[in-house]
Amino acid sequence: MPGHRAVLPSPVFLNGGPRGADNPDMTASGEDARPSDGPFERARRVLDAAAVPVATLDGEGHLVSLNPAFARLCGRAPGELVGLHLLALCPGREQADVLSVLVRLVGGVSDIEHEELRVVGADGHVRVLSVTLGSLYDDDGRVDRVLAVAGDLTTERRTARRRRRENLDETREALEDAETGLPNDRALTILLASAIRRSARTGAPFALLRCDVTNLDALARDHGSPTTRTVLSLVSERLTQRLRGSDTVTRSGTGTFSILAEDLGDAQDAAGVAYRLLAAVVEPILVPDGGGEAAVDLTVGIVVGDGDSSPSRLLADAIDAAEHAQRDGGGGFRLTDSRVAAPA
Repeated sequence: MPGHRAVLPSPVFLNGGPRGADNPDMTASGEDARPSDGPFERARRVLDAAAVPVATLDGEGHLVSLNPAFARLCGRAPGELVGLHLLALCPGREQADVLSVLVRLVGGVSDIEHEELRVVGADGHVRVLSVTLGSLYDDDGRVDRVLAVAGDLTTERRTARRRRRENLDETREALEDAETGLPNDRALTILLASAIRRSARTGAPFALLRCDVTNLDALARDHGSPTTRTVLSLVSERLTQRLRGSDTVTRSGTGTFSILAEDLGDAQDAAGVAYRLLAAVVEPILVPDGGGEAAVDLTVGIVVGDGDSSPSRLLADAIDAAEHAQRDGGGGFRLTDSRVAAPA
């Protein structure tokens, strides 16, 4: 076997002896060093004194000895662990990986293996361990024991998960409208860039529809600001219900919603989307808690784009189309096809 081998003439017990009457709890002691001890036994006592979690496994993967630090790391009493197979400490989905590592060590394929293990303690909590396993050979060159030195990654992993959640929360807050939960204008720019790339691949056009509630001031005057906010949230729900699952509703302002409709056949499909949006507010909004009914006036500006479009130009054209629709009168739409428009 190439490389350095640690030769182990007899079984190793990390506490200086087997479990028995003189040693009932498998506890380590650094005060019983004897001149006859070999290098491994002396090294073991240093690890015990430093509270480094260490265990010894037999050639089949059963724990034959361990120190208190290893037991604490696993969340169990030492007596519960001795005799257990290492696989018994791991969730089922990870047992195949652990078994592969043991086979490599015992089979002489490698001398050292590093593995991240999730072990379940007696309290049911999962602990994440970093474990270095090394083969120990007998005088005949066969693997007689496997030494395991462990470290605790639980806190590190929890901290990493917390940071990921915080980052996701920050990203969501930056891209989400606080009142409706819809994507906001910043998210719309990202969605538009994605739609352009998709259109370039598929050749199918898409449309950006800007929907403006044109009687916002009247709603606030007649119903008050809190009720108006409720009405706008209900409007966003109605718009969403009228669309395909592949269409995306975003909020671009207090009384403005933008819809991204992808995979269209032609510009007339975009007009069909606009008709559905306008139909969503034909019936008055019923305000909860006895708030009565609120009529909503909506106009829609549409711009059709493809894989050669740019997000900034689409946004500008949609605003321009919405302004023209408002001048035409409430309840209508204006459509611009940027694919055939003359360059600015």
